Amino acid sequence: MEFQVPQGQEKYQYVQSKFTEIAQKYDLFNDLITQGMHRYWKNKVVEATGLKKGDKALDLCCGTGDITLRLKKKVGEEGVAFGMDFSIGMLQVSQTRDPQGTCRFLQGDAMKLPFADQSLDAVTVGFGLRNLVAIGDCFDEVLRVLKPGGRFVSLDMGKVKLPLANWVFSQYFHQVVPLVGKLLYPGQDMFDYFPASALVYPSQEALATMLEQHGFEKVRFTNYHLGSTVLHQAFKPPVCLP
Repeated sequence: MEFQVPQGQEKYQYVQSKFTEIAQKYDLFNDLITQGMHRYWKNKVVEATGLKKGDKALDLCCGTGDITLRLKKKVGEEGVAFGMDFSIGMLQVSQTRDPQGTCRFLQGDAMKLPFADQSLDAVTVGFGLRNLVAIGDCFDEVLRVLKPGGRFVSLDMGKVKLPLANWVFSQYFHQVVPLVGKLLYPGQDMFDYFPASALVYPSQEALATMLEQHGFEKVRFTNYHLGSTVLHQAFKPPVCLP
């Protein structure tokens, strides 16, 4: 039976609990299914932020802290890198990867950010938007907490346009990826959720339009692996009109 992506509050609770269940082997899973390429993409995310020493950045849906730790290196000792996730299990792993406490990890909801207006220079999210109940609410919050001219960078799944390439990618993502995941965690249906959630996630063009509709400007995206993975960049306008 085809996996059905939960909706509303059920999705919120499902994603929160399931990510905690797979947290300990999540990095290994990512290495296996991307052949290590997720590290390259995450480096590109940090490059796209345009951060400098002393800046403040937030990594939403931070998971095990991959991007958060990279952001901290970018902003330096005088800067601040926050990592926020709603999964306790993921946050526990992220904190073990940062034993010196150089980053600030906190539990929170990406649709209700616990930050002051215009307080951050950049916000990132890696493979997290498709797990949210309302992506638009997240965009509104990101726009609120960014300083004028601040950047939002998202890395997530995209739509492959070439028919043959799309078929190959679909077979891999819907057959191989769940198999790899279930070898690590037998019986875990979270690995059926991943490909199913990608099917209902907006295309790269649709997500760019959404960002513009929620007040961002200079929105652009970069395709990787023929569009199967996409990096979006968007700016908060220098002067925000009421």
